[in-house]
Formats: sequence, structure tokens, C-alpha cells
Amino acid sequence: MSGGPSGATRVSPDGKWWWDGTKWVPMPGTSPNPQALHEPTSQLPVPYQPAAYPPSVYVYGPRSNSLAVASLIFGIISWFLCPFVGGLLAVILGHVAKSQIRRSGEGGGGLATAGLILGYIHLAAFALVAIFWILILGGGLAILSVIGTLPTPTPTP
Repeated sequence: MSGGPSGATRVSPDGKWWWDGTKWVPMPGTSPNPQALHEPTSQLPVPYQPAAYPPSVYVYGPRSNSLAVASLIFGIISWFLCPFVGGLLAVILGHVAKSQIRRSGEGGGGLATAGLILGYIHLAAFALVAIFWILILGGGLAILSVIGTLPTPTPTP
């Protein structure tokens, strides 16, 4: 191609640029340097712009102790399905899990603590309900036994 646009080339709508087949170049009359049309244009390096956020990295933590998970599960289940046994298992498994976590450095200490808390609260609630019913039933039986030993009035003639 020559130094200017030919009939087969395209000119930009503002008339300042023309397509030489590979790139847009300025029109010959608008360029301050006429040699610039014949020299290949160099691509300037794009300055480095840091990303808005650093790339995400997935970090693996320590494995959770399986007995800690079981303690939490039994602590939750004790409130819905098996009252006394679930709370007892939650407390036992929670203490065993805590000792294993101290020895091995595994994760799951919070799970074991949550299982212990749920288990202890449930066992305390179960004990209070049991004591309440024993007092109610025991007190009722005591009243009945006292009433049964009272002398019954006999009719007088």
C-alpha cells in the first residue's frame, strides 16, 4: 500500500484514520511526522495494574475429630428423639473427644464443647423433670397413705 488511502481502503467517520489492511493509521495530512505512516507502530507495554482483590487461596485446616462431631449430633438428637441416652452419649463422647483433641491437635474443639453443653443441659433438665414427677407422685402417694391411716368415723347409735 502506498502512503495514503486508496479506493479499496476504509476511512473512519471523522476522516482522521484509514485502514491499511492490518491496522488503523492516521491520515497523511493529519500526521505531524510523515515518516510515521511508513514505520511500523510498536505496541507499548501495558503498565501493571494490581487486581482489585488478591487471588483466593483455599487453606486446609486440621481435620475435625469424629467423636466431637458425634457428640454434637447426639447432643442435638437428645432434645428430639432419645432423651436420656442421647444426653449421656453426648457428654461421654464430648469428654473423650476433648482429650483426643488435646493429645493429637485435631480440630473440632468447639464441636465437642457444644455437644457437652447440650448434653449437660439436657441431663439437668431430665433430672429436674424426674425429680418433679417423683415429688408429685411421691407426695400424692404419701397423702393417700396418710388418708388411709386416718380413723374412719363410725356411726353412733
